[in-house]
Amino acid sequence: MEKDTIVISKGYDPLKYNGAVKPPIFLTSTYKFKSAEEGESFIRVALGLDKGEGGFVYSRFSNPNFDIVEERLSLLEGAKSAAVFCSGMAAITSTLLAFVKNGDYIFYTNPLYGGTEFLFKEFFEKMGVSTLHVNAGSESPKLMESMINSYKGKLKGKSVILYIETPANPNNVMVDLGAIVKIRDKLIKEGINAKVFVDNTFMGPIFQSPLEQKVDIVLYSATKFIGGHSDVIAGAVLGSEEDISKIKGIRGMIGTNGNPFDSWLMARSLETVHIRMQRQMENAKKIAEFLSKHPKVDRVIYPELYDKKSEQYRIYKKQCKGPGSLMSFYIKGGKKEAFKFLNNIKLCKLAVSLGGTESLIEHPKAMTHSEVDENTLKDAEITDNMIRLSVGIENYQDLINDLKSALDKI
Repeated sequence: MEKDTIVISKGYDPLKYNGAVKPPIFLTSTYKFKSAEEGESFIRVALGLDKGEGGFVYSRFSNPNFDIVEERLSLLEGAKSAAVFCSGMAAITSTLLAFVKNGDYIFYTNPLYGGTEFLFKEFFEKMGVSTLHVNAGSESPKLMESMINSYKGKLKGKSVILYIETPANPNNVMVDLGAIVKIRDKLIKEGINAKVFVDNTFMGPIFQSPLEQKVDIVLYSATKFIGGHSDVIAGAVLGSEEDISKIKGIRGMIGTNGNPFDSWLMARSLETVHIRMQRQMENAKKIAEFLSKHPKVDRVIYPELYDKKSEQYRIYKKQCKGPGSLMSFYIKGGKKEAFKFLNNIKLCKLAVSLGGTESLIEHPKAMTHSEVDENTLKDAEITDNMIRLSVGIENYQDLINDLKSALDKI
C-alpha cells in the first residue's frame, strides 16, 4: 500500500471492536489478565526484564490507542518501531535518558528549538553530559567532525550522540544527514558508541524521511504536523526495535507516556496529514515568492528560494521531497519594525508553535528562543528583525493580503 492509504487502513481492525469503523478511545488505566501466569509474563516484558510477546498491563506502559498511532507512524516512516509521548520535549528527554549518562557527549547543530537548547544546558549539562554545538548549515559535518576530533582522547568508553535538527529552527538551514551518518560510522569503527538523532518536526513525516539516510532515531513534536490542528500536545520517536524498547523502558519508568485521548486525536489527524501538508506547502511557495519581492522584507529563508547553485540547495534536493510550509524572513529595520508588523497581523495567528491548519506567526528571539543565550542567537542569525511563519491551509491570497497590509503599516 501507498503511505497515504496506510495511515487510514493499518493498525486497527474494526472487526475486533464490534465493527466500529473508527477506533474507540480506550480510557482505562489497567487491564485484566487471563491468568496469574499471563500477568507475570506481561509485566516482566513491560519492565524489560524478559523479551518476548507482551500484552497490556497498565497505561503508563502501553494502551491500544498508543499502539494504533505507533504502528501507523512506523509504517509511514519505514521504521521498525515507534513510541508516543505526552509532548515533544518528553520524547526528546526520555530518548536521551535512554542513551546518555554522566560523562557522555552530545554534539549538536545550532540553532535548535529553544526548549531543546535549554534542556541541554539546564538539565543534561548539570547531569554531567557535555553538550557542544556547531553552526547548522552546509559546513556542519566538517565542523562537527573537527570538534569531535579535538575530543577524541576523551570519547573512549563514552556514548556520543550526534543531534541534528534539519531544517534548523528557526533559520531554516539544511544539514546533510548522509555526511553526519558517515561521522557516526567512523566513530563506531573506532570503538566509540555513537548514534545519530534527528528532530524531523519541520519537514516530517511527509517531506523528509531521515531513516532513509540511515540515522538511528527520528524525533517529533507530534503537536505540530502529526497532530496538525493545534489541539493536542504530544511527541513521538521512531527507530529500531532495540532502541525503541530502551526508550519505552524509560517512558514507563518516569511516566512520560501519552494519554489515550491524545493518541486517538493523532490517529485521526494522520489520516489527513498528506493532504494538509501538501496544501500548506502549496500556499507557502506562493507566500515566500511574495515576501521575497516586497520592499520592506530584507531576506526570506525558504528551501525553494535557495540559490540553485548552492550547497544548501543540493542538500535540500537530496534529502527532501518538498520544501514544506515553514519560512523565516527578516523585516527591514529592527525589533520596533518587527513588532509593528506583528501587531498589525489580522488573519495569521500571533502565536508560537507550527504545523496547524491555521497560519501561525511569531518573533523567535522574543518568543520561541527567548531562553537561548545571546552568543548562540547571534551564531544562528536569530535577530530582532527575524519573523517565523508557519503557513496553514487558508486561501493563500487572503494570507498574502494580510501580510501585505501589516507590512504596509511599518
